[in-house]
Amino acid sequence: MYRALKSRFRDDQQFRLFGMLVLASVCCALLVVGRMYMTREALPAIRSLRDLFWLRATTFTFLLWNLFLAWVPYLLALKAGRMSRTGAGNLRLSVWLAFWLAFLPNAPYIITDFVHFRHVPPVPFWYDLTLFFAAASLGLTLGLLSLHEVHLILKRRLSKPVAAMMILSAIGLCGFGVWLGRFQRWNSWDILFRPEALLRDLVTVATTRHELLHAAGITVLLSGVLLVGYGLLTVMLEGRRS
Repeated sequence: MYRALKSRFRDDQQFRLFGMLVLASVCCALLVVGRMYMTREALPAIRSLRDLFWLRATTFTFLLWNLFLAWVPYLLALKAGRMSRTGAGNLRLSVWLAFWLAFLPNAPYIITDFVHFRHVPPVPFWYDLTLFFAAASLGLTLGLLSLHEVHLILKRRLSKPVAAMMILSAIGLCGFGVWLGRFQRWNSWDILFRPEALLRDLVTVATTRHELLHAAGITVLLSGVLLVGYGLLTVMLEGRRS
């Protein structure tokens, strides 16, 4: 089973990275569970997942859901990489990459979850700060690694300048997608299920000066963070490979 699982990855480095990401996700989940244990006396009875859903703001369980969404673009990138290595056609691969791009903003989105951060005794301040930092760091890492995987696919199929331009465009769209999610409250799946409402909202933003400036500012800020992070990651991974 171990060999079968390992064979699904490109090389040992990718396999080890995947294992460390799983371990980091488990640690974040344990931090959330530990927080719930420390506040167990102040929590009402939780008899169903619905009760837990309504308590997500006080238990910070929403971080686990956002981490799950952050895993989606990384898993899609890994799947696209396997498809590329096995000779999948351009059309089929393009569909997977379109889904990847739609879900990519969910990874760095966790950075913005700091808006919910507050000190709620009896949980120590440093504990919640560690929890939020760990979740945000993991989400950002998943997003950057998924960018790296897709960049490798594009470089195999296209010229390096074209691949670089497409990755830069994806980073810009990702920054804009985070703004859409945090401030306009849109989800990735709304592209499929509510496209007309999403398009109307985008037109309103584009024709309203202060909304457009706000969207542009947040997009540039987040895209800059992603660009710098991706540059650092690329140098480290490619240097290790060489």
